Order: sequence, then C-alpha cells, then structure tokens
Amino acid sequence: MRLDTLRQSENFWAKICFDGGYRPKGRYQVYRELVTERMVQTVQNISPVARSLLSEKEWWRLLWAFLKKNPPQSEILRELAWELAQFCKSRPHPLKKKYPYLGELLEYEYLEIAMRFAPEGSGKAARGELRLNPAHVLAEYRWPVHFIREDFRDPKKLPQGRYHLLLWREPESLEVKFMEVNPLVAALIRRLERGPAKPEALLRAVARQNGLKAGPEFLAEGRALLQDLRAKQILL
Repeated sequence: MRLDTLRQSENFWAKICFDGGYRPKGRYQVYRELVTERMVQTVQNISPVARSLLSEKEWWRLLWAFLKKNPPQSEILRELAWELAQFCKSRPHPLKKKYPYLGELLEYEYLEIAMRFAPEGSGKAARGELRLNPAHVLAEYRWPVHFIREDFRDPKKLPQGRYHLLLWREPESLEVKFMEVNPLVAALIRRLERGPAKPEALLRAVARQNGLKAGPEFLAEGRALLQDLRAKQILL
C-alpha cells in the first residue's frame, strides 16, 4: 500500500471513530459504536469520581474533543484514561473553566489502577539499607483531588496548594493504598527513588536538602518515620 493511500485510510477511520461532529451511516455507525463503547466504558470504570461530576452531555463533549484532537496512542485500553488525563492537563478543553482540576483528578484515579499492574521489581538492598517499594508512585497536585466528590467539587471552595500524594501496592495483599505526605516525606521518597540508602545517611541528606539541622531530635523523629513507612510496606 502506498504511503499516501495508507494516510488516507488512517484519516478515514479516524474520522469514523473519533470525530464527534461526523455522523457515519450503516455499518460504519455500528463500527464506531463497537470501538467507542469499549473505550468509553474502560475510561468510566477507571475514573468513577470524575465521571460522577459530569453530566452526560459534558462527558461526551469532553471525550469527543479528546478523541478528535488527541487520538489514542496506546494499544492498552486502560492507558486511554492516562492519555485523557494528560490531554486535560496540557491542552484546552471545553470543561477546563468549570472543572480546572479535572486533569489532575483523572490522573489520580488512573494511578490507582496503574499500581495494580506495576512490576514487582527484582532489586535488593544491601544489608542495613532501605529500599523503596517498586510498586509506588508519588504525585504532586495543585488541587486536593483525594477529597473531591459530588458534594465537594466547587473549585471556588477547594483549597489550592501543593499536595503530595503517595500511592503504593502492598506486596502481600496486593492492595493499593494512598496517603498524603508532607514535603519532607516527599523529599525522602524522591531520594530513595535514586536507589537504596542507609537510614542515617538518608535522613541527613533530606535535612541538608531542606536546610534543616540533622540534630538528635530530627534523627529520632526520622527513625520513627522510617519504621512507620516500613510497617506500611512503603519501604522494604
């Protein structure tokens, strides 16, 4: 097949499947329904909170804008939710003014699913070193996406800031958990993402990075924190 013919074919099927303003007929309409229904259902299952905030009209308006301007790139259906989140975070979309936090919320909901499929990791820490659970992600958001719900969604009432949200999967139960962490804990996690470290060296590095003195009180509180993170299986 010639390159120009291939492009014409790709453009034709993209119009059939992803252009909400186009109205296909006959078998092409059936094909569109089969393709879009599965994609949309997958995104809805991954993003129940975001979906609950939008009316049916708003939901489809957003999806058609996304599909037309940013057709799916991944062959993995669940990645469509990630692509939609990035579209909402980085591109103009019809609901941006009403729901300025939508991209972050969609991403946060996707990350919970991503943790279920995160690789186990085969690395091991040397004796006396701490290793970060490989099935984790640390995200930073401007909006409190972990609190947004149907009765708490007005952007005028949502406090903006810097929210560090840590999600991880427990190695034994495979349950995905999350918690909000402060900037110091976030810095500690980022430090361990570079590789395993000994507890005291880690705490001193975090103190130095944040302009703090690593005195006895700081180190004692830091050791207690590390024990708590190990108990939660964030550290292994």
